[in-house]
Amino acid sequence: MDTIYPQDRIREQNSMRSRINEIDYYLFAIILVFYGLSVIMVFSASMYEGMKIHDNYYFLRRQLIWTSLSVIACLSFIFIDYRILIRIEKLLVWSIVLLLLLLLLPPFIKAGIVHKSRRWFRFAGIGFQPSEFAKLAVIVYLSSVLARKGEKIRDFYRGFLPPFIIVSLIALLVFIEPDFSTAFILFFTAIILFFIAGVRTTSLVSLFVVSVPTLLLMISGKGYRKARIIGFLNPWSDPTNKGYQIIQSFKAFAFGGFSGVGIGRSTQKMGYLPIPHTDFIYAIIAEEMGFIGAVAVILLYMFFAYRGFLIAFRQTEKFEFLLAFGITALIVWEAIFNIAVVTGLLPSTGISLPFLSYGGSGLLVNSILCGILLNLSRNGRPEVAG
Repeated sequence: MDTIYPQDRIREQNSMRSRINEIDYYLFAIILVFYGLSVIMVFSASMYEGMKIHDNYYFLRRQLIWTSLSVIACLSFIFIDYRILIRIEKLLVWSIVLLLLLLLLPPFIKAGIVHKSRRWFRFAGIGFQPSEFAKLAVIVYLSSVLARKGEKIRDFYRGFLPPFIIVSLIALLVFIEPDFSTAFILFFTAIILFFIAGVRTTSLVSLFVVSVPTLLLMISGKGYRKARIIGFLNPWSDPTNKGYQIIQSFKAFAFGGFSGVGIGRSTQKMGYLPIPHTDFIYAIIAEEMGFIGAVAVILLYMFFAYRGFLIAFRQTEKFEFLLAFGITALIVWEAIFNIAVVTGLLPSTGISLPFLSYGGSGLLVNSILCGILLNLSRNGRPEVAG
């Protein structure tokens, strides 16, 4: 029998510890690619909008600022002890509730502190959208609460109902802004976490039965939502109004062909596709980079999903598992819904493409979430080669 010397055992333990303490560099590389692609495509897609205000670089500068802040936030959360989130979960939740309530107060709107759309605050020309940070609060809150409850979560009244009410309150406040798409994403992500945590299927089915009439009422309550449904079902019935945006998106894909027209050479961004650097930036990617670029973006999100869920299933504690799973599910489903809308598979919802669409609050929150996810990748079971 071979003799195992103490120094060999120490060396083996140190080797194991070093592997565990390394972040997931594959995931980190994907995030860096997203940052770079976002800056390039936002600049390209926003050129015409910049020309309208006589500043071609307006959106590029703002995106660079938010990207810089987001990179710093991502790197910071890699090394911050994520367990602090458990201690501040209630503060996060009630801070978001307070901010969402403040958005509804007329004095703040009249003073210009709250934008007329009632979706974000404005300070010194900088927008702050609380609904984006609500995603962070909901994921942290549910991960912590569901982990603590354990098997009690199967009890409808004492386990499932209390956190469900809290999430519903946040989603309702977001919906009232009005921001139906973000409210839907919050609710959808919450249902996924409830299911993964072990909530009884009967509870979720009951919730679904109750939610369907409510959902239909919400959709029918605003004319523009009904218009989006009509435009989705038959865009060619009203090509200059209800179906205009999705038809222009289709044209972008058609013009792009297999290899694209080239970065910066899109014609659809020149006043045809409305505000192309936001929710419909994927159409500009498809036009300028073609089928190859469009598929490459999908593959990036698929690889992100693979690494994210791998990190989740490597965790040894339920809180860490739910946190990693929730973060990955949120970002991936946002990407799926956005691409489905741009390609005409779903009605227009206003959901942005994670990391790639223009916007500060969304980019910053996704970066914080990814920083936490990379942090968690340092603490799970080591990945087995092969």
